[in-house]
Amino acid sequence: MRQHHHDDAHHHGHGHHHHHGPEHGTPTGQDAEASGDEHAPGLLSTKEKLAKMLHHWVHHNHDHVASYRLWAQRARSEGLPEVADALETVAQKSMELTALLEKARTHLPS
Repeated sequence: MRQHHHDDAHHHGHGHHHHHGPEHGTPTGQDAEASGDEHAPGLLSTKEKLAKMLHHWVHHNHDHVASYRLWAQRARSEGLPEVADALETVAQKSMELTALLEKARTHLPS
């Protein structure tokens, strides 16, 4: 089985980068505070943090979808239709997940 390993800091191709902690999913430092991470210092309530996180996740997913679609086009132009189809499916599934995140946002108090 192939291990997933990379440098803690990496770029997602959408104007900012993240520094993930050892669990790869826990932002650290400024990213944690900006994203409303539960371990970040601050005085935000859970509802406020959820609002920030849901907003971040929705926009983050849109950026990933654009990337998946771009690489699907590139794969197709290189004669890799199966790769392109898989990436297009990932983009569609990601949009479905984004819709669920957006729905969750509608249930937060204003």
